[in-house]
Amino acid sequence: MSSYFDEDDVEEQSLIGNENSEDGQTRLDKVFSTIGFGRYQKVLLALCGLGWLADNMWIQAIAIILPRVQQHYSVPDNYIGAVSSSMFAGMMFGAIGWGTCSDLMGRSVAFNATLFFTSLFGILAAFANSFTSLCAILFFLGSSVGGSMPTDGTLLLEHMPNGKQYLVTALSVFFSFGAVLSAVVALLVVPQHSCPTDSATTCDVSTQNQGWKYLLTALGLITLSMFLARMVFFRLYESPRYLVSAGRHQEALESLQMISRFNGSDLEIDLADVDDRRPATIPNNNIGPRKSSEDSALVSRPNADEMSRSNSAGSGSDSSRVANYSSMHESPTPLDAHSFITPPVSRMPSSSGDIEEAPKNSDSEVDHGTPTSPISPRPRPRPSLNRLSGVSSHRVSSIYERKVCSTLPRWLRRPLWAWWDRVMMVLAPEWLRTTVLVWVAWFGMSLAYTMFNVFLPKLLESSPNGTMVSSVDGNSRPKTLEESLWDVVIFTIGGCPGAILGAYMIESPLGRRWSLAGSSFITALFCLLFITVESPWAVRASSVGISLSATAMYAVLYGWTPEIFGTEVRGTACGIASALSRVGGMIAPILGGTLLVVSRSVPVYASLTVFVLSGLCVLMLKVEESSRGHRKGDRVVVH
Repeated sequence: MSSYFDEDDVEEQSLIGNENSEDGQTRLDKVFSTIGFGRYQKVLLALCGLGWLADNMWIQAIAIILPRVQQHYSVPDNYIGAVSSSMFAGMMFGAIGWGTCSDLMGRSVAFNATLFFTSLFGILAAFANSFTSLCAILFFLGSSVGGSMPTDGTLLLEHMPNGKQYLVTALSVFFSFGAVLSAVVALLVVPQHSCPTDSATTCDVSTQNQGWKYLLTALGLITLSMFLARMVFFRLYESPRYLVSAGRHQEALESLQMISRFNGSDLEIDLADVDDRRPATIPNNNIGPRKSSEDSALVSRPNADEMSRSNSAGSGSDSSRVANYSSMHESPTPLDAHSFITPPVSRMPSSSGDIEEAPKNSDSEVDHGTPTSPISPRPRPRPSLNRLSGVSSHRVSSIYERKVCSTLPRWLRRPLWAWWDRVMMVLAPEWLRTTVLVWVAWFGMSLAYTMFNVFLPKLLESSPNGTMVSSVDGNSRPKTLEESLWDVVIFTIGGCPGAILGAYMIESPLGRRWSLAGSSFITALFCLLFITVESPWAVRASSVGISLSATAMYAVLYGWTPEIFGTEVRGTACGIASALSRVGGMIAPILGGTLLVVSRSVPVYASLTVFVLSGLCVLMLKVEESSRGHRKGDRVVVH
C-alpha cells in the first residue's frame, strides 16, 4: 500500500532551515509555522464558520416551513418533497460550481459571493407567488449556499499552521448553531402568523399563513449581515497556497506579508521562501514558480513506460520542447504539475550551457527518485495532469477533448477542460478506490440524515402519544404549533456538543477512520431506539441522541475530507463530494415521503440501514497516519 504525506501544516520552528532537513517540511510550511495561529486566522475561522452556519440554517428552515408551504399552496403529500429536493438540487450544482471556481479563480471569489447570492435568493423566496416559483427560487438559493461549506473549509485549512488543522472541525459548531438559530427564529415568528392547528374554520392563507414568509425574510437579512461582515469588517487576502499552486509566487509573497502584518508582526521573506515543494526535490539555486509532482498526494509517479517515453522525448533540445508547450492541449513534455499559465520567458535559462546540462540531471532524478547530484537551476516545465493520471485517464481525456471540447467555444472550453482535468486527477487508478469510498460515504450519510431530519415534525406528530399533552385539568389536548417547534429547538440544541465531541474523537486514539465510522453506527442505533420507544420523553431523548451523534459524524467528515486531497484539486474533490451529499439530500425527501405512506417506521429503518452501510464504507478505507491526532502536522493520505 502506497502512502504520501502532504505537509500543509507544520511544527513551529525557524522560517528558513536546512533544505534537506529530516522533517521534510517545505519552505512555505515554515512560513506558515512562523506566522502561527494569530488574529487573522481567528477572524477567518469565525467568518468561515458563518458560511457553515448559513448552510444548516437554511436546510433547517426548509424543513420547518414544509407543512406551512403545503397548506399555503394546497400541495399533495406526494409532491411536497419537491421543496426540499429543489433546495438540495441547487446545492449539488453549487458545490461543484463554487468548488471548481475556487480552484480556477481563487478562494476569495467564492468566499464572498456565496453568502451574497444566498441572502438575495433567500429574500426573493419570501415573495414567491406560486409553488413552482418557490421551488425555482429555492434551487438558486441552494446553488448559492451549497458552495459555502467546501470553499470555506478549504480556505481555512490552507491558512492553518501545524497543530491547528483540527480546528477545521470547529466549523461544525457553527453548523450546529445554524439549525438552532433557524429553529429559534421560527419559534418567534411562525406560530403567531400561521393557521391555527385546532381551528374548525377555514384558514385564509393570504393573511393568516404568512409566518413562513417572515421566516425566510428574517433569515435572508441575517445572511446579508454575514456577507457585510466579510466585506466591511475584514479584508481577505487570497490563499498563499492557492497562489503558489497557480504559479503566482509574487502574489503569494505579498499575501503572506499582509497576513503577517495583520497578526502584528513584520515577516521578512522573499521568493525563495514561497516554495511548496518538498526539500528533497528543491533545486539548490532555483526558485521556480512550480510545484514538484510530489507536492500533491493525488499525483502518482510515472510508470516505467512513461519514464521511457519521457526520456525519449527529452533527447531533443530543450528549446524545442519549450516551444511545443501548450497550456490547453497535451504537450510532449512531462510537467511537474498542471498550469494554465505559460511559463514566463524571464525565467528561462540565459545561456545555452544551462540548456545542455539539463537532460543529464533530469535523468538522474528519474532514475533515483531524488537528486543525487547538483541540479541545474533551469526551470523545468510541469507535467500534464492527463499524463500524471495514467494511461486510462489519458484516453478518456483525449476522446473528451476531441468529441466534446472541440465543438465548444474557447471561453467555455477552457474552464470546462480545466475542471475535467482535475477530476481525472482525483480518479487516477491508484486513487480510484479512496475517491469512490469517500464520495459514497458523503452520499449515504446525507441521504440517511436528511430522510430523518426533513420529516422530523411529521415523525414526532405521528409518534404514539406524540400529538397529545396533558393539560392543567388532567385531560389530554393536541400539541400546539409552538410546542412542536419547541421539540425542534430541543432537537437542534442537542446536536451542538456533537462538533466538540467530533473534534475530541479525531484527536483521540480512535483516529479519523474509527471516529467517523463509529459515530455513523451510533446514529443508526439511536434511529432504532427512536422507532421502537413509545414514551414522549423517550422519543425526544432518542431524537437528541440522533442529533448529537450525527453532528459528531459530520464534524469528522467535513474536517477530514479536505486533508485527503492535494492543494491543486482540493476544491474540486471536496466540491464533488459535497455535491454528491446534495444528491442524497435531493433524493431523501422524495424517497422518505414515499416510504412514509407505507408506514411511519419504514423511512427510519431505511435511514439507519444507510447509516450502517456508510460506516462500512469508511472502514474499508486503508488509512496510514503519521501519528495519532496529527501531532506532527502531517496530512493523512488514504488509498
